[in-house]
Amino acid sequence: MKPLPHPIALAALLALATAGSAHAQVFGSLANFDAVNDTGHEAHGFEIQLEGVHRSDIYSVFGLDRDFGPLGITTVERYGAPTLTDSLTGVSVRYAATFDLGTGLYSKGTPSGPYAFPGDSCWPGGNAAYLGGALTCDHFGVATYGNPAKVTYSWLVDPGNTGTLTLQQAAIPAVNFVYNAPAPGNANPVPVVAEIEAHKADNEVFGTAFWVKIFAKHVDHQVKLEDLMKHNVDVPNDQQVETEFELFQAGDVGGNGNGKKANPLFLNPGDEALVLRYEFYKYLGAVDGFGEALCSGKGVGGKGGGGGGKGPADCGGLGDYVGAQMAGFNAVQPPLPAVPEPQTWALMLAGLAGLGRLMRRRA
Repeated sequence: MKPLPHPIALAALLALATAGSAHAQVFGSLANFDAVNDTGHEAHGFEIQLEGVHRSDIYSVFGLDRDFGPLGITTVERYGAPTLTDSLTGVSVRYAATFDLGTGLYSKGTPSGPYAFPGDSCWPGGNAAYLGGALTCDHFGVATYGNPAKVTYSWLVDPGNTGTLTLQQAAIPAVNFVYNAPAPGNANPVPVVAEIEAHKADNEVFGTAFWVKIFAKHVDHQVKLEDLMKHNVDVPNDQQVETEFELFQAGDVGGNGNGKKANPLFLNPGDEALVLRYEFYKYLGAVDGFGEALCSGKGVGGKGGGGGGKGPADCGGLGDYVGAQMAGFNAVQPPLPAVPEPQTWALMLAGLAGLGRLMRRRA
């Protein structure tokens, strides 16, 4: 009978095994998006707050774990690689400039204003002008096993250059995927519901109104975060419309339903992923004294529309482009393993060292 492995080595082997298998059969949620800085202030960073997840649930972050060297660039992010910080409620992914106490200036900034290239992603691979630093948008992204309980996107601003960055919520919403896999033997199809929800400030009755257009595509393979760029083969094109332009505004009163969009999509045989693209533009039509849009755009055609509403052409046209969200849903375990926690790495290294000592003694 062979002796059992050293306890520490056994723990390390178990850690290695569970690092890749702990999330088996759990879907992956990916979000890769362009956000235009419409805060009215120069921004000096961006933060993605993920609630209800652990760092080991994050397996890919845009600008952190991908090599874009073949493009001839040293970084894909204006602010360099982001930092991940644990909190009591989850994890924050923070892209931020550094502040010089001597000069009172930040190392980088995202100007505020319109973005003139709505068809181009806001990173060096999507717009060559990005490296010049004058574009008013940035590209961010994160992929997780499962679905966070809540995701919040915020620009980091400091109008007075005090050295303290504060959060100002971005117009681009996160996508929440709701999916409960059918039980074995249940042939009834279960939809994957993609949800977005508008936000408003605490002192507002209604939030800023936008137009949103939704595109969707069924994919027969797992999608990766870096592939979720407009014009990539995995991202729906302009002909794959799920919902035509609809009004999108928080503060629904009277059940107008504009503050939350839910698109149910059924997986076809052979599907391994679904990819959605959302484009957002400001609303130019009339509003009442509380800020509610008076020109309803609910159900302006498209597969998801119910008809009867008015589109942008009837409500002053499309305003400034404020960004696009490319969201992916992997129906089974994504092919990328979760990044082990620092303590897991330490345990694995200790275990491997213990295993080496054990093998030397046996030799």
